[in-house]
Amino acid sequence: MSKISRNAQAIVDYLGCDYVYIQKGSELSAVNSTYNELFDKREMGGYTPIIFAIDSSFEDRVMFDNRKSRDEFQKEVMSTEINAKKWFRNALENEKEEMSDYWDEHIGEVEDSEEMNGFSGMRDFHTGKSLECVIAKIPITNPWEIFAWFPFGGWNECPNPEEMFWIGKYWYEKYGAIPALMTHDVLEFKASPVKDKTAAMELALEQYMFCTDIVDQGVETVGRLADILTKSSTWYFWWD
Repeated sequence: MSKISRNAQAIVDYLGCDYVYIQKGSELSAVNSTYNELFDKREMGGYTPIIFAIDSSFEDRVMFDNRKSRDEFQKEVMSTEINAKKWFRNALENEKEEMSDYWDEHIGEVEDSEEMNGFSGMRDFHTGKSLECVIAKIPITNPWEIFAWFPFGGWNECPNPEEMFWIGKYWYEKYGAIPALMTHDVLEFKASPVKDKTAAMELALEQYMFCTDIVDQGVETVGRLADILTKSSTWYFWWD
């Protein structure tokens, strides 16, 4: 068995909770199945599982030596209240104004796209196998509180941890979405398909404001993203 890396050990030490270690080069199905087993037992165990996939860029974004203690970080995040609906509304108004005449074209139609089921952020694209992973059993029953446990966000155009926390709460209460995987630049949620196309378009607009790269450098229109959401159990976000 491979020795746990320094970055993976830093995550384990920072969180201070139970975890399952999966070595680099494992099958992607093994990571997904292990997560699903832990997820099914979460209520009995009083935890929320989340996959941390660690590559060579992880330390560049998550610098534990320069961060506050976990307790200090939690207090800072949870003491700042943000209205997620207002946050999305303001972001959408600004985006519409900036794009002007190109907005309608950028929205597009809710049309056929591929579904997304199972997590992919842990894939090593050179080998097709998994990156090194730690599946942490965070001792929380409110899944969005993961964003007050681990310092993710606040670089490039990625929302900061406080925004992640309150948006995560809003999405959990409205859609049942649960943060499930983090890398240095990817965040994935476990969620149910949003069957109603109007509701899916509303969510797609929120997701676009949350992470413009998934449309601008991905599916190309908000309508295609909405169609994905009508049949997928995974939400994928990536910040360049």
